[in-house]
Amino acid sequence: MKRRALLGTLATTAFAGCTSVLGDSANTTDDPTTTDEPTDSPETTEPTTEDEFFSYHIDDVQTDDAPVADVTIDVTVEQQFALEHPAVLRVAFTNDADEAREFQFGSLVPWDELWGTHEDDTSELLLAPGTSVVPDEPEDDCWRATDGVALPMVMKSETLDPGETRIHDFRVLATHDSENCFQSGTYRFEDEGYLGEGWGFSVHVVPIVE
Repeated sequence: MKRRALLGTLATTAFAGCTSVLGDSANTTDDPTTTDEPTDSPETTEPTTEDEFFSYHIDDVQTDDAPVADVTIDVTVEQQFALEHPAVLRVAFTNDADEAREFQFGSLVPWDELWGTHEDDTSELLLAPGTSVVPDEPEDDCWRATDGVALPMVMKSETLDPGETRIHDFRVLATHDSENCFQSGTYRFEDEGYLGEGWGFSVHVVPIVE
């Protein structure tokens, strides 16, 4: 069910109804030694009563051990689903070594595997790296992407100073072509080649009964 579309820099493939969101909220900074944060990152908020009684929420995120030494990779829920916004996951990558180190990432730093597959292999979640496919409001109690997503097939080399962190925020959506909304259960996001070793995390989505 993998829908990841890769666009080469010399040859491109056309995707019907597919929108590239690279750069929409990509990490950018004039000073590479500072912490990267997307310019449209929402503020972290405590769940409100309205949040708590939305149709579903993320109740757990489990991350694999970091694939290389002296690195911390955290995935946290920055916002839960609400009527005003979808849930937001933040991926944070920190160099814990006592010296500067160079890392090779994909098209987004520090994470670009946008599709998570349900444990039953029956549905997917999309981590929207920007706002271009995020609807203004949920439809039928579902935050569903308005279109598909394509990413360029590139590698980015980043040098991180000791203790430096790179972060990126992702809106959590149902895929644009899903017939139903989220299935409850666990979704797996994984990149077999991440940092040359492979890495991933799991997101557990549960329904809320008022």
